[in-house]
Amino acid sequence: MDTTPDTTNTDANYDYSKEPIEIRKVDTLAGFRWLKKGISDLKVSPTLSLGYGLVYAALGLVLIALTYKTPIYAFGMVTLFYILGPLIAVGLYCMSRHIEAGVKPKWDREGCRALCYNPEGYIGFAIIIGMLVVFWTIIAAVIIALNINNLAIGNSVTETLSLLMHNEQVYPVIGLLFIVGLAFAVLTYMISVISIPLMTHRKVDVVTAMIASAKAVIMNPVAMFIWAAIIVVMIGLGFLFAFIGIAVTLPIIGHASWHVYRELIVDDRVLTAKPDCDIPTLFKKKKAS
Repeated sequence: MDTTPDTTNTDANYDYSKEPIEIRKVDTLAGFRWLKKGISDLKVSPTLSLGYGLVYAALGLVLIALTYKTPIYAFGMVTLFYILGPLIAVGLYCMSRHIEAGVKPKWDREGCRALCYNPEGYIGFAIIIGMLVVFWTIIAAVIIALNINNLAIGNSVTETLSLLMHNEQVYPVIGLLFIVGLAFAVLTYMISVISIPLMTHRKVDVVTAMIASAKAVIMNPVAMFIWAAIIVVMIGLGFLFAFIGIAVTLPIIGHASWHVYRELIVDDRVLTAKPDCDIPTLFKKKKAS
């Protein structure tokens, strides 16, 4: 019998709290490699992956139903959509984590259990992203209010878009909204691109995760720009099919985001993952000593 101790350098029970977060520079076209890995992960457990995607699609359809005849409420619904989105995507990151560790994702191992890894971090992330979306909504509302005489609001989204397209006076307003919205989108992308995977794996706090995410983007501007463009195209394709395509494109992006994290953060340890929660959660009482 082989009694040689196992010296594999794994992350099982490893304390990352004292480990510096080192960012790796990647090649320019890394985004296409991440996309390919995301597709591969989806194929491992397609029913479960698409199940998460259907949740996104359902939220999108609800958004359409609630704002089609009342476009004035669109911003509020979009805010809710983006607040819930990152929390739902946690399951996809954890699925890819399990796949990399050799544990096939199953229905009884995922879902709400994915939140066990770092619930404080996930909640903090959702609050911060939600605040950013609220700020953007307020600024957009102010811009619209200051130019209300130039804006025509119809009884539905399609009617409103038709009125706007035939009113050249609103083009500067739309341009300003685009610029401000783009600034918020860039900021959100920088602080979130690898935040949740980092919190899931190393269980760091939300501020540390967001700072590391921003540094990763700054160190790899071209590669991360291409990855952002890929995300926009994938989500755009999903929208073209009235949110139904989101059921496929968002799971791919979610799985790929795990591999973005794994390549950008230097870590030579072999990944391990238990099928159930591997740390105490906010909702579990600590055993009395």
